[in-house]
Amino acid sequence: GGDNDPIVADPDTGLGGDNDPIDVLQLNSKPCRRGAVQRVRILGALALVDGGETDWKLLVVNADDSTEAEATNWRHVDDVPEDRMGEIRNWFKLYKRAEGKPENVFSLDGRAVDPDHALRVARRTHQHWKNLVNGRSVCFTTCHNRECHGNEVPCWVGYNEGTEL
Repeated sequence: GGDNDPIVADPDTGLGGDNDPIDVLQLNSKPCRRGAVQRVRILGALALVDGGETDWKLLVVNADDSTEAEATNWRHVDDVPEDRMGEIRNWFKLYKRAEGKPENVFSLDGRAVDPDHALRVARRTHQHWKNLVNGRSVCFTTCHNRECHGNEVPCWVGYNEGTEL
């Protein structure tokens, strides 16, 4: 996993990150379990811009799932059927509207980056996460937990947008 650092401008979008782990979308039809560790093959990534922040979507297939013959042959995002990619782009563009928020937009004109580029994104955001857990992150937020209330702490990479601090 990685952290999309809100202070560091992403070189592809020019915008800071959304301060949560990189999103991974498994394209196999067989569902995965939350928290499961599995080997994946990176096909590419989409650079979503959500509320002015970079929100990468890493596109992968489970390397050990042979139940969907078509997906086992995918090595590049261009191997994914265009109608399926269209559905993915459309869902990410519109899903926030259910919350009354505006549509998301894609950076890079909606183009998915190739597997090598996507791996560089994953490594870069993983380095942001390592900086965070090693105390080298330059991103700080105000703690709302009773043990540290009001103090500045490194940006949290978790759920609930850090309100659990």
